[in-house]
Amino acid sequence: MRAAVVNAFGGPEAVEVVEAEVPEPGAREVRIKVAAATVNPVDAGVRQGVFGGAGKRIGLGWDVAGTVDAVGVASAWSVGDEVVALDYGMVKPLGAHAEYVVVPTDAVALAPRTVGVVEAATLPLNGLTAAQALDLLVAFGGG
Repeated sequence: MRAAVVNAFGGPEAVEVVEAEVPEPGAREVRIKVAAATVNPVDAGVRQGVFGGAGKRIGLGWDVAGTVDAVGVASAWSVGDEVVALDYGMVKPLGAHAEYVVVPTDAVALAPRTVGVVEAATLPLNGLTAAQALDLLVAFGGG
């Protein structure tokens, strides 16, 4: 499969498309055939080395929308489910900018049926950010 990674830090020219093995899900994980993935500010930071990882191949992408195509043991998801997911983590060899991604089952939600796959891919990280902001607002007496 193809995946977007950085092997050395830098600007946009540091991004490479490489061939990688299709990842296999482990226990409580699912593999998603990626239909759409987003580019977030965090991807630029990863690419520039803000989060470390020098000397390692680092995969890009956190948000993904697609179809579950394989499940590990104890997964609550089924092959064929249309989902969105957050593939979180700063320094790992593969991210959501790939043809397939493996994520923990608790990082997955059903894709909304009222929007297209591209729009759905924008929801995981933005939704998490909004939820955390609301939690902080309530915690500090604002709501």
